[in-house]
Amino acid sequence: MSRRGPSSAASGLHFLRSKQVGAELVASSGVGPNSLVIDFSAGVGSITTPLAETGARVLAVERDRGFVERLTKKFGDADKVRVVDGDSRSIPLPRRAFWVVSSLPSLVANDVLRRLLNPPGSPFAGADLALEFGFAKKLTATHPKTLEVAWWASRFDIRVRKRLPASNFQPQPRGDAAHLTIRRREGFTRQTDRVLWTLLHAAYGAPERGARTVLANSIPGNRAKRMMTEVGVPGGAAAEVVTIQQWSQIAKVLGEDKTLSWVPIPKALDKV
Repeated sequence: MSRRGPSSAASGLHFLRSKQVGAELVASSGVGPNSLVIDFSAGVGSITTPLAETGARVLAVERDRGFVERLTKKFGDADKVRVVDGDSRSIPLPRRAFWVVSSLPSLVANDVLRRLLNPPGSPFAGADLALEFGFAKKLTATHPKTLEVAWWASRFDIRVRKRLPASNFQPQPRGDAAHLTIRRREGFTRQTDRVLWTLLHAAYGAPERGARTVLANSIPGNRAKRMMTEVGVPGGAAAEVVTIQQWSQIAKVLGEDKTLSWVPIPKALDKV
């Protein structure tokens, strides 16, 4: 969802007006005095305010000049809040661990998530977001429809924590929103990421092919058969029926095998 003022309805933007929802997002994130957190599309500060109360260092990002002025006036004396006049899709991101707690506009949500979730080795730690419910459901599907979402969901635990009625936003959108949580999964290394990208890229490039065949392109066929059996994939199953959790299990095992080598992840995914 979003943050523009009364004129936002025409452009499909809606800002959070519920103090309770803002407080719930912040509480769920668990950020505190030692945290660095970004509030993208900060608007009038519905989320920036409860974030500031945690003692965290807060970057309130906003590109609307009117809201930038309001935020600057409101938080001008707050030592740990910095108002950033810029676009959420292009501002430089921190180089140390950071969280995101935000009500994301539909128009920028995908671009922001791509910046946060695509790069392997990113310092991004996790997020609590309010965003359009339908989009949230696509991100949490057992079998993501796109390679990119599969890449995200394999390395991050993405869940809909709560449905948020449209009445929590102004102007009120046609549909509800969701409180989406994103947490980094444990056990992934740079090598594991390389394995995972290779497997997902092959699986989504030929979803109708046999899963064992896809895996056998990277390791001997007998080992591929054994690994698929171990993660619960039946013989003859197509690659499209393998869950992201199963691909992740396989990637973690293969990532520990020092006898195997994997091509680097495309540089485009490293861009932030």
